Amino acid sequence: MSADLDRYEARYGAKLWSLLPELYRAMDGAAPGERGPLEEIVRRIGLQAAEVRRSLDRLWEDQSIESCDDWVIEYIGDLLATNIVASLDARGRRVDVARTIYYRRRKGTVALLEELANNTTGWPARVNEFFLGLARTRHGLDPAIGEVEYATGALTVLQRAQRVLGGRTHTPAGGFADLRSAHGASLAGSAFDEYFHTADVRRGRGATGWHNIPHLGVFVWRLKSYFVRQVTPVQVKARPQEYTFDPTGRYLPLYARDNMPRGDQWVSAREHEVPGPITRDLLRAAFTDLYSTDTPGSLAVSKHNAGPFPYDYVPPPEVRRDPRIAQPAAGFWIDPVCGRIVAPAAGAADDYRVDYHYGFASDIGAGPYERRTRRPRSDLPQPGVAVTGGSQNMAAPLVQLSAAGTGTLTVGDSLTYTQVGPVNVSGEMELRAKNKCRPLVRPPAPADWIFNGISPNATLLLDGLFMSGATLVLTGTFDAVTLRCCTLDPGNWDASANGWKKAADDVALSAVTLQIKGTVRKLVVERSITGPLTVDANAAVGVEAAFLSDSIVQATAPQTAAISMPRGNVTLTRCTILGTASVRVIEVSECILHDHASADDTQLGCVRFSTFAAGSRLPRQYECVALAERAPLFESLDFGTPTFGLLLPTAGERVMTRAEDGSEPGAFSREKTAIKERSLLIKYQEYLPLGLEPLVIHAT
Repeated sequence: MSADLDRYEARYGAKLWSLLPELYRAMDGAAPGERGPLEEIVRRIGLQAAEVRRSLDRLWEDQSIESCDDWVIEYIGDLLATNIVASLDARGRRVDVARTIYYRRRKGTVALLEELANNTTGWPARVNEFFLGLARTRHGLDPAIGEVEYATGALTVLQRAQRVLGGRTHTPAGGFADLRSAHGASLAGSAFDEYFHTADVRRGRGATGWHNIPHLGVFVWRLKSYFVRQVTPVQVKARPQEYTFDPTGRYLPLYARDNMPRGDQWVSAREHEVPGPITRDLLRAAFTDLYSTDTPGSLAVSKHNAGPFPYDYVPPPEVRRDPRIAQPAAGFWIDPVCGRIVAPAAGAADDYRVDYHYGFASDIGAGPYERRTRRPRSDLPQPGVAVTGGSQNMAAPLVQLSAAGTGTLTVGDSLTYTQVGPVNVSGEMELRAKNKCRPLVRPPAPADWIFNGISPNATLLLDGLFMSGATLVLTGTFDAVTLRCCTLDPGNWDASANGWKKAADDVALSAVTLQIKGTVRKLVVERSITGPLTVDANAAVGVEAAFLSDSIVQATAPQTAAISMPRGNVTLTRCTILGTASVRVIEVSECILHDHASADDTQLGCVRFSTFAAGSRLPRQYECVALAERAPLFESLDFGTPTFGLLLPTAGERVMTRAEDGSEPGAFSREKTAIKERSLLIKYQEYLPLGLEPLVIHAT
């Protein structure tokens, strides 16, 4: 496709050629339909004229920070004397310059410090002045103890806004903790702590040294809250009235949506406005904000009916806020900690649909986030087939696609599909989820989903699909196979029972393995979470070249390799490999190899800016760290938990900043956590009041 979208190159090339005398154009000697040497030179001069014209057009855009090119940001920043942090990405630098004057006018205020943290890192933030939370002897200038009730209640509102009176516990400034609110007591030690503490003179680090006069707590929510709409819940086998929000049958916590007040009228976020886990107390206290059927909320339940719309939202009066308190009209109860619904009567699993938010650290794997590329829709393989409705609705379109050998299947919802079948691929084929959808392929019993390449030119792309309880098998011959933003459920292993854990419907949470039983010239895995990647020992060639980037590969079961490719070359870039790896030639950059890794040929390849298990057989290393096999580096290794694959703060600075740009290695390197924290501390040096020391605290 030509890049001359503005037609400047063609215009100026033709114009310069027309200005030459007819004699020289005739003597150029070009064959009909071809360019002669003179015309080719003139056309190349026209390319440069087009570049000059584009630069002149861009001069108008480059005068504004909102529309200028990235290289102009520093020059505009110099005009404002902005202290630009070099480690920030282009988006962060642009926001920094655009709001410099805004920041300076509000310098030193709590609202500015919260907004600055959000603009610099992209994380929701709440700032607590720890010196205001110190227990002390009261004096005559302190406000009265307890709420001051006037006709308008104005003073009470002001006290709460100034944080001298707890909004939930009604604890007054200086001490005298009111313990009558269980919810308020549970918030102690969090960003919404309403109690007062004795001074802690230790250096602020981790969970220590918070409550001191010069310390300023900057609570940030690093985990993101992802919204999935109209999901098929899983009915619990032992309790027919109970369902899990998670479509794989796991008991996972529900998260609140990110609803922080932003903009010029910045207000400190309340507990239900940040993307954190929803507790039972929080659901009771902020039920009308969290459960919403009209405006976007954090969760909702739909029930099947016989009307024109097959599913209607359950109205809030029919949902109990507290299972211990009877409500006449309420029948449903939601447990946000375990992510389950208790319905008023037993019914089939497809009687309900749920909307909810779940927590995760990055836009990898199948998820309801922005996945659109610049590829035009007209460029998709034809014929195009659309699938909706869940259940067995994918089986027939797959048969149609298999008969054609080429085409695009687009799943337009986030429901669960229970039936798949073998697919023959002869040309270019794509199976994709609609943007911001997360469809789940979950057969009721373990099954193989076979893709058979029947042509050397066969290419397969899986985009945005979530698979659980099945095995993805590649047979025949493929030129290229790509997994982009997919999740092949790694499963959950129960070490005590020496077997797979069970889902709520008693189905084993086994790993989805990508088994290659044929020939694949090029295997690409991008921004995905997968189970083991293995090549059949009997395969003639297997994979010639595999490229994995920004992905997590986990082997959960004992004595199972995460990557087993005895032939071909494997390139890993910003990946987390949880399990052993056995390959022929390996190239590693900014990765975490948690278990033993072995390369047959150590003369080829390189391992750079990575962490690997000591004793591994790898090619030459550069700026790497060797740790013990299966070292305790991660907050969780259980797939489905919000902190799956996240590095522990105790991993140490040499691991947390091991990547080439100073961020953490592994699949979450793209989040630039360490860089964002350093950038925030640098910016705070300019806008903090004198004598205060910021402590960046990860609330999630």
